[in-house]
Amino acid sequence: MSLSAPAAAITDDHRRRALVLLFLVSLFNYGDRNMIGVLVPAIKADLGLSDTEIGFITGLAFSLFYALMGIPIARLADTISRRGVISIALAVWSAMTCACGLAQNFVQLALARVLVGVGEAGATPPSHAIIADLFPKARRAFALSVYAFGSPMGVIIAYLAGAWLTQEYGWRVTLFVFGLPGIIVALVIYKFLPEPPRGLSELRDGEPPITPARLGEAMRTLLSRPAFRQNAFASGLFAFLWFGLLSWVPSFFTRTHNMPIAEVGAWLSLALGVSQLIGVWLGGVLGDKLAVRDVRWYPWLCSISMIGSAPLYLIVFLTSDPMIALFALFGAVTISIMQSGPQHWITQAVAGPRMRATATATYLLIVNLISGFGAQVVGILSDAFQPTYGVDSLGRALLLVGVVLSVWSALHFWLIGRTLTADIAKS
Repeated sequence: MSLSAPAAAITDDHRRRALVLLFLVSLFNYGDRNMIGVLVPAIKADLGLSDTEIGFITGLAFSLFYALMGIPIARLADTISRRGVISIALAVWSAMTCACGLAQNFVQLALARVLVGVGEAGATPPSHAIIADLFPKARRAFALSVYAFGSPMGVIIAYLAGAWLTQEYGWRVTLFVFGLPGIIVALVIYKFLPEPPRGLSELRDGEPPITPARLGEAMRTLLSRPAFRQNAFASGLFAFLWFGLLSWVPSFFTRTHNMPIAEVGAWLSLALGVSQLIGVWLGGVLGDKLAVRDVRWYPWLCSISMIGSAPLYLIVFLTSDPMIALFALFGAVTISIMQSGPQHWITQAVAGPRMRATATATYLLIVNLISGFGAQVVGILSDAFQPTYGVDSLGRALLLVGVVLSVWSALHFWLIGRTLTADIAKS
């Protein structure tokens, strides 16, 4: 298919193919990103790093540059080939994942993680834009949820394979095993990913493709809409919690419950991976069903899911039984992650077709500027709590972050309902 295929040339086969390929992009995106969490115990021991240094490598080193590069890369995606941007980005972050395996000290590992973040900044904005152009609003939340399935599947693979490979062959080999296949998949993406006309799902017969908005216009428009601001901030608070969990929960179970890393990886592939699959699917299906009556059910569902998950963190981080902690974690993740598809639906609906990739990049800029501090804050709190709680300091840090951030995020998701209908009408 050509880079700007006419609307009539886009078939359901193209839509299915695009979803499968973009799911693979998402799978490598989240797998390479989150695998570092299960490697933390080995990296910490090998390089002699503190929790604060580990928090920087797993958090800010990645998230800050991921956030800052998102908008310029999204502008490229809004003006040139989105397929090209995605394939190059995938090749870059895969190569830099391999480079992490060559690091000999804190500085080298941090620099490699920065470049992983730069590469991954080119994945989600153009992917969401292609999905939004291929699928009408009534089917879009589910399609976005399929893309979001890459996150739990990436976690499952990262924790199962990553933990086993690390235990058997070391963390450096593990990074190469995860990084190299992405370079091959990048070539497949460039060759076979469909590139729909911009605004295809809103175009009527005979209309020309929609012209992208200028960057200044897009930024002013997006930030002037309260639903967009509240959604980005609420999602950022959740991501703060989420990346704190992904970065530190493996270490929590090895330290507090003395579990070997391969066993931790196997159990967490269920508690952090399969739970996501269930939660993302439920959120997409329930969101689309409830929103038939009122689109405000998208943010209301997000708010309810965050409130419902908060009490479970008390069980996860206070029980002395690791199995009870794992099952409570499974429940907390399943419930909280239901907001994944609906929150992305809100971003695309409020933005409209002229600024979709830029909207996602702006959203991710805000989200990642907030979330980048999640792993870092947990690491700092763990070091600060250590004199009082000893080996339990990491669990207390995760508990505090889990409860506070869940409730705070729920409040802002609920506030979206006040302006969502009006903001969508302006798009």
